[in-house]
Amino acid sequence: MTETKQNAQKPKSQPREYKSVLIVVAHPDDPEFLFGAAAAKLAEEGAEVRYVVCSDGANGGRDSEMPNEEVVAVRMQEQRQAAAALGAREVIFLGFPDGCLFPGPELRMAIAREVRRYKPDLVLTHFPHRVLDIPIDASHPDHIAVGESTLAAIFPAAANARALPQLRREGLEPHRVKEIWLTGYERPNHYVDAGPFVEKKVKAILCHKSQLNGGASVPPWVYDWMRWSGREPGYEYAESYKRIEL
Repeated sequence: MTETKQNAQKPKSQPREYKSVLIVVAHPDDPEFLFGAAAAKLAEEGAEVRYVVCSDGANGGRDSEMPNEEVVAVRMQEQRQAAAALGAREVIFLGFPDGCLFPGPELRMAIAREVRRYKPDLVLTHFPHRVLDIPIDASHPDHIAVGESTLAAIFPAAANARALPQLRREGLEPHRVKEIWLTGYERPNHYVDAGPFVEKKVKAILCHKSQLNGGASVPPWVYDWMRWSGREPGYEYAESYKRIEL
């Protein structure tokens, strides 16, 4: 197949410039594993990329004797280092207990607060329900809770002038997000060519040494997933998303 024909078959999306981007995730390390190439690309293109990490990450790691406060401190530091490696500007930690995230009013309001504060054009987040045709790890209950809570925070909570009056009292006026990218577990329609950003993504993942069983290498599934995602658009490596324009 010629290069021209291969490119002609790649799914196309209307290009758009993004000034402010929020990546809303359940745990420290989720941004790098799931959105690393997109984060690096958006930052390189000039967007102000920020992370909102909903849980404290206390359940991560294999040392059952390590006090929670030490685990949390380590993971926060690793997350800041990884974000910097990808060009993200800031990491906001909401501090909810790891493993206990629930798509209720408290989490929804906390996310809506950051949406109103930073007024993103684009939000990236988890797929909001369980997918049974891929490994069970992808459908971590905290991921599902954050995906659903983020969608509900974007609309109606962050956009509705009558919703969450306490945020208006904090000086945070309603904001309407223009676009959402969900992890592309079902019917993806948007692809990021990850090839130019694999090195940055790997460097960022390796910052999470406490989660890598020694921290020497990136798990093989990271490459397998990017290869799988790249099949449809014809890329060697890709990240796939369900793109929703509002």
